Amino acid sequence: MKANPLFLDYRSLFLHKLMGKDPNSPMTKYLKALFGVFIAFVVWSAINPLSNGNWFLEMLPVFIALPVLFYLGRRFKISNLSFTLIFFYLLMLVMQAHYGVGYVPIGAKLAPWFGTDRNVFDRITHFFSGLLWFYPIYEMTKQSIGNRDFLIYMIPSAIIMGLGAVYEIAEWLAFEFLNYQLSYLFVGAQDDFYDPPKDMAMALLGVIVALIVIIISNKFFLKKILPLQQDLKSDFTFEQGQ
Repeated sequence: MKANPLFLDYRSLFLHKLMGKDPNSPMTKYLKALFGVFIAFVVWSAINPLSNGNWFLEMLPVFIALPVLFYLGRRFKISNLSFTLIFFYLLMLVMQAHYGVGYVPIGAKLAPWFGTDRNVFDRITHFFSGLLWFYPIYEMTKQSIGNRDFLIYMIPSAIIMGLGAVYEIAEWLAFEFLNYQLSYLFVGAQDDFYDPPKDMAMALLGVIVALIVIIISNKFFLKKILPLQQDLKSDFTFEQGQ
């Protein structure tokens, strides 16, 4: 079988662009584009938000995450896929900073799907905190400790749930020490007494979904794709040698 060099090159380019493993500089053109779009959304969210104080509180995790991501991007080979997942999650935080977590329009439209009349955007963001952050943390964990089946899944799960618990504590502190109006906007409980455990449950559900997807990918998809890539490379190398 003779490999098609054009097919091999484009296939390798696709995997390379998706996984983003080679950049000599952490800021590739793709990442610069993501960052530019993100900054545009931040500027939009800062224009006439529901509350300036709430905007600042909601954006604090974003302001903390950005320098951490720059540091991690230099220490680890973080794929474009991981940065894209993080990008979409941070956009959700920027959106809720502008509207207020209890007043995001899409959260009101999706409320009937959850069998409630309260805005459910907070539930959605907590679910996606587990779903979208799992793979990036998994990727960095795997580079740090190697392919240890239990730990590479447990560590991302523990980090996500731990950070979720810290955020719930921050909301409690806001409720205790800020004025009522600002704390109401920031916490976004909407008179739901069980809001904290429900938020944590949604994050856990996101973690479980991401975990299942990655395990299935590792067991089935990658085991079929990687040998095929090696066969194509071998055939291409053999053809070049003739």
